[in-house]
Amino acid sequence: MLSFLHNNLLWSEGQMIVAVLCAIALVGLHMSRFLLYSAALLFFLTLYFFRNPDRACTEYVAGKPVLVCPADGKIVDIAFDQLNGFAGYAQRVSIFLSPLDVHVTWSPIAGKVMRVVYKPGAFTFAFLPKSSELNERNDITLQDEQGRSVMVRQIAGTVARRICCFAHEESLVHAGDKIGLIRFGSRVDIFLPAQVKLAVGLGQRVFGGQSVLGYWS
Repeated sequence: MLSFLHNNLLWSEGQMIVAVLCAIALVGLHMSRFLLYSAALLFFLTLYFFRNPDRACTEYVAGKPVLVCPADGKIVDIAFDQLNGFAGYAQRVSIFLSPLDVHVTWSPIAGKVMRVVYKPGAFTFAFLPKSSELNERNDITLQDEQGRSVMVRQIAGTVARRICCFAHEESLVHAGDKIGLIRFGSRVDIFLPAQVKLAVGLGQRVFGGQSVLGYWS
């Protein structure tokens, strides 16, 4: 419980939310119990949403050549050989995160952060394939010691209205390091080269920082 509270991202990424809920609770304390109880309920729900668990992928820790899933959620799309504008990437895996999932983004590989590119956009439903190109998004390109590159795309949805990125260009990361957060319902796409053999399938439930996404071949 102490770890849940201490590691919670609400304190760093949801300060405005805390301030608003405190103001509502203060008004409710003097004017309306309904407002007070509503603010308390919303606070605990928000605290749950911003949870920030520490996880490890046992196969990566054991030294196997794996890529780690970058997010919690359900695999809603897998695309091959039709990634226009993404030279070097032959496949894309899309993970939809519901409001109940952990919304931290994890690094799938160990290596260097080569680029971080933010692109404004719309807020269509994140589970739709077109959201990858239309919605507000943040692209994080990573490269390992062998020169192999992957790209993690954080995508905002109809509810998610803020993308937080913890990664900085030229910084080094390990597989399973936390590199970002997307508020509320959202989606994470990962673009992969052809030499990655996927270990996930359409409709599968995965856990960021823990599940194996695929293997280097």
